[in-house]
Amino acid sequence: MTRLEPRGRDSIDPLKDRGISWVFYWWRSEVPERELDQVARSARAGFLRAAVTFGFPDREAHEYRSTTTVHLWELGDAFARGFRPPDGDWTRVMVHFFTHEPLHHAIGRCLAEIFEYGDQEWAIVRLGDARWW
Repeated sequence: MTRLEPRGRDSIDPLKDRGISWVFYWWRSEVPERELDQVARSARAGFLRAAVTFGFPDREAHEYRSTTTVHLWELGDAFARGFRPPDGDWTRVMVHFFTHEPLHHAIGRCLAEIFEYGDQEWAIVRLGDARWW
């Protein structure tokens, strides 16, 4: 973990949860460059990154909010590359988005409250995110 702001030992800044905004992209051309960079890094590492959650702590308002973007175009690309969910049930993919990404929101908020950030996937794997691919 990496400390964001030195505030003294054991500093905590409780942040009110302002929730998740969900954005769905149908076409690759709609996606901002920052997210395309993340998708490309994931693809090079062999991962399907069809959803990305970005957290935003607002220290002045003592709030935390995040935005989750779902790249529906990426599912079509994955299908073309041979990706298939178990039993061909694409509903499971959507259920995963709506259960996995809120974990990123919650972990990001907890880390922001203690002025740190880090590998959220590490925490999620230990929590058991029921990944099936």
